[in-house]
Amino acid sequence: MTDNPARPPRYAVAVEIPPGYHELPLTDIATAISAAEPLLSRRTAGELRASVPKTLGTLEFMLEALAKRNAVYCGIGTHRSADGHPVVSWLTISCLDAGAPRNPRLTLADIAQRKTRDEISWRVEGVDVGERPLLFSEGIGHYPAPDLPALPKSDDAARTHQMEAVIASPDGTTVAVIEVTTAEVDRGPEFAPMLFGLAATLEFVASSTTSSLTL
Repeated sequence: MTDNPARPPRYAVAVEIPPGYHELPLTDIATAISAAEPLLSRRTAGELRASVPKTLGTLEFMLEALAKRNAVYCGIGTHRSADGHPVVSWLTISCLDAGAPRNPRLTLADIAQRKTRDEISWRVEGVDVGERPLLFSEGIGHYPAPDLPALPKSDDAARTHQMEAVIASPDGTTVAVIEVTTAEVDRGPEFAPMLFGLAATLEFVASSTTSSLTL
């Protein structure tokens, strides 16, 4: 997304998180995970309990990786699909440096070009939300199946439906990336209205030296 992900962006973001999401920690992650393990172990049994340490270890690794990539929000949500089926999704928002000031449409055009070289075969489309340009991407990711005692062994890759909205600041120096992921591949497209609604609420605000999120 940026040639220097460690460089702080010039802006922070303010956004309205949709109902149904529970925020996960992006600071003091190890402390939060350690505190959660005994609680989860007491409330589970059998193979599900045996899966708790590895599940939390994977979650800690993922959250640490997101924090290093300037993620400012990560949440897990449970919703109902159009046919009433419960669907779990992950919502992540990142705020990234995009280089020198320029037309924000050029910033998004460069990102679109990079996505054509990604491992995921993205469907990429430029749209306007209000008067602001936005880069929308949608694709299916394939990942190694989780190796957990509570899950059957499988050599098949785990599939996820992924949607992403990238919004550039007015001066093109900062991008906000909103990602929605679910393992319910067939129901993933139903999250598009929520994604666009969330993007419409996002605002860039003056930043100090680090990324931040104002809810």
